[in-house]
Amino acid sequence: MAKSKNHTIHNQSRKWHRNGIKKPQSQKYESLKRVDPKLLRNMYFAKKHNKKGLKKMQANNAKAMTACAEAIKALVKPKEVKPKIPKGGSSKLNRLAYITHPKLGNHVRARIAKGLRLCWLKAKAKAQTKAQAAAAIPAPAPAPTPTAQVPKGAQDPTKAPV
Repeated sequence: MAKSKNHTIHNQSRKWHRNGIKKPQSQKYESLKRVDPKLLRNMYFAKKHNKKGLKKMQANNAKAMTACAEAIKALVKPKEVKPKIPKGGSSKLNRLAYITHPKLGNHVRARIAKGLRLCWLKAKAKAQTKAQAAAAIPAPAPAPTPTAQVPKGAQDPTKAPV
């Protein structure tokens, strides 16, 4: 009796996956065997003469890159570093942070200067009132002369320590 079954795929995938299905390893440079000899000869000469022009090209590229970098530096302005205002902490630190802030600082410094000017005006006004008060008060009465009679047992008046 003749065989009826010639082929089956049964169990084959299990066998393939036992060692893993791997990609075929590709070489970096394919072999140049079986390539037309005229083409090979031309390729070798082209490579040889390209090396001469490669150095010039690299020098030109370096010059172009430095010129490009300088142009970018001229166009791009460095960003200003903004001081961070601390949250919480002491009020002195907050005040200093606001004073040094590039945008808020101008406003704060103006307010502080205005406050100082107001304080100076108040101090001047106080000094003037003190001077006027001192001028308005009459001179104290002179001390009693020693010729006046003093009751027996009374002490001589003494100056208070200054």
